[in-house]
Amino acid sequence: MPDTSSTVIQARMQAEHVWNTVTSIRKLSARLGAWTTGRSPDGRHRLTAQVTGPDAARAVTLFASADELVLKYPGDLLPQFDVAVPGRTGLVWRSLGVWVELWHPDTPTSLPTPRPTAPARTVVGEKLGRASARLPFGRRRTTRTP
Repeated sequence: MPDTSSTVIQARMQAEHVWNTVTSIRKLSARLGAWTTGRSPDGRHRLTAQVTGPDAARAVTLFASADELVLKYPGDLLPQFDVAVPGRTGLVWRSLGVWVELWHPDTPTSLPTPRPTAPARTVVGEKLGRASARLPFGRRRTTRTP
C-alpha cells in the first residue's frame, strides 16, 4: 500500500470522482464542501466533507448505493450511514486505510416527503350486498353433470 500522504490524496480523489459521476448522471445540484483532514478515534487518517444544496440528502443516499465506489484493499469497508452526531447524517467508509465521511445537516427538507394519495372512491346508492354488485364482472356459472 502507498505511503500515508498519497493514500489520503487517493482516497479523496476516488470520493470526488464517484461524487461527480453520481451527481452528473442524476443532474443533482448538491456540492461537496472543502475537505478537512484529521485523525479518527482509532488513529487512522480521516477525510470529511460537508454536502450542501437542496438535494444533499438524496445525493448522499445515491452515493451510498453507487457501484462506482471500488474498495479493493484489505480493511476497506463499504459506506454506512452514521447518525451519532445530533443534527446531521453522515456516510462513512474506509478506503485505502483512510476513513472518509460525507455529511449533510438534517433539515426538514432532507426528510423524504410523502407522496400524495388519491382519496378512496365511494359509490353512492349502489347495492353492495352481493359480490357481483361490487366487482366489474359477474359470477362464474358452472354446469353440473348428472
